[in-house]
Amino acid sequence: MDDDASVETGPRSDTDPPAPARWRLVSRDRLPVYALVSFAATQLVLLFWWVAFYPGLFSPDSLNYMWQSTTGNWNTHHPITYTALVWLSLQITGGVGALALLQTVALATGLTYAVTGLRRLGGPGWLWTAAAVVLVALPPVGSFVLAVWKDVPFVIVHVFLLGTVARLVARRRAGETPLLPRGLFLALLAELTLLCLFRQNGFIVTAVLIVVCLLVLRGTAVRMIVAGVTAITLALLTNWLLLPALGVRDAGSLVALETLFGDIAVGYAEDPAGFPAADTAVMTQVAPLSHWRESADCYSVDPTVWATPFDREAAAEHKSELVAIWGRLLERSPGEVIGSRLCRSSIAWNPASTGNVARNPNPWSVKAYVARDPLFRASPAAHAAYSAPLSQRAADLAVKLNARTVAPEWLWWRGASWAYAAYLVVGLVAWRRRDLGVLALASLTAGNQLSVLAINNMQGARYMFTPYVLGVVLLPLLLTARRPAEEPTPAEEPTPAGEASAGAAPAGSGQVG
Repeated sequence: MDDDASVETGPRSDTDPPAPARWRLVSRDRLPVYALVSFAATQLVLLFWWVAFYPGLFSPDSLNYMWQSTTGNWNTHHPITYTALVWLSLQITGGVGALALLQTVALATGLTYAVTGLRRLGGPGWLWTAAAVVLVALPPVGSFVLAVWKDVPFVIVHVFLLGTVARLVARRRAGETPLLPRGLFLALLAELTLLCLFRQNGFIVTAVLIVVCLLVLRGTAVRMIVAGVTAITLALLTNWLLLPALGVRDAGSLVALETLFGDIAVGYAEDPAGFPAADTAVMTQVAPLSHWRESADCYSVDPTVWATPFDREAAAEHKSELVAIWGRLLERSPGEVIGSRLCRSSIAWNPASTGNVARNPNPWSVKAYVARDPLFRASPAAHAAYSAPLSQRAADLAVKLNARTVAPEWLWWRGASWAYAAYLVVGLVAWRRRDLGVLALASLTAGNQLSVLAINNMQGARYMFTPYVLGVVLLPLLLTARRPAEEPTPAEEPTPAGEASAGAAPAGSGQVG
């Protein structure tokens, strides 16, 4: 007799294995069809954005990836993983249109994996698919996924991770063992490794995810720790051993120190008399004191560290002394430094507009970026940075839609708003179900928010696009927020037609399966 069709009429003992799940809105036979429909629907919308913004959207960072990969100047200023993808697209197709298309396919695949996993937690299947389609139809998301940015695959990996975590939560809820089987373990390991390779923030997100899962998903401890430690180790070995062996130049730690330089500028602007002569003498070696004072901006370090008066080579030469200056500033004015950090990380925690959010690139800016980058203009990739939509009507519509989503900023561009929405949804469902395991679904959002809170240079909306994307996808979870007492018991669960075997007896007939 088919196990899924067996019927129990007697009481179950504590030593009996958990009853198999027999009620599914989307049966196993129909699941591939559901996944295919979800993928096709999301990919169709994403193709519109690709046609409209072909070959992609560019920022100064985009040009740097292309310059590095075509001139042999490979360095660690940006993750080599994404620079390598840019290089591969340029080598095979001569442009980045193929990479942009690949990003849309990867996002559609990730969303399909996520919604099929979340569907196991309940709710109508069509609603999960609708959430994915609505997400990719949002102009900020549509323009984001077409950008030649390392942040795009970073967000996509999170979408896959959400699907894996949803499956863990569903398996725990159904009493399936092992909770983290080999297939999910390998998926988790691959996802966490890519997370750490695409952005340094991935290390913090990985740590937060592992800790939360250890607390709320009992039975995953050993494999979860192994996956996390292995992913972090692989990423570190790649950065420390493999890349130098391949001739990749270490860009140094100056980028990591820019937040410290921003703190110094804000501190000097607030209290120049508090800086001793020895400190100001070092600062003068890097930039005029007037620049330190006038460029101070608690929201962004860019006016300080990227303006012409700031000598980055001198900063690299005196970095240990500048770090010591920052340490003394922290010692005498800790509140000022903390305030500066909270201000700079407001994109992570503040839903309200600060008036200086950096949105996605637009199609017409690429000419200006190329014009002011002589190194890129002299590179073999110079021909590949342009805007040539495959359909002008689609391009006009896309630009019009993006223009209509500039405001309200808290809704369209502040990932913090969607982070809080995710916490509310997940928290409510966990409370209604009396199931702490559901909280694992919010761990990725929390990890991202904490990583941006810890280190952030500017008010880039892209830094919080993971909470944005996950927040929208998690909304249908609200419809699954039932109390345990309201859920059907195994003996009461309806069995979809066709799942029962020919020998299965109706529930309540008294026949033991």
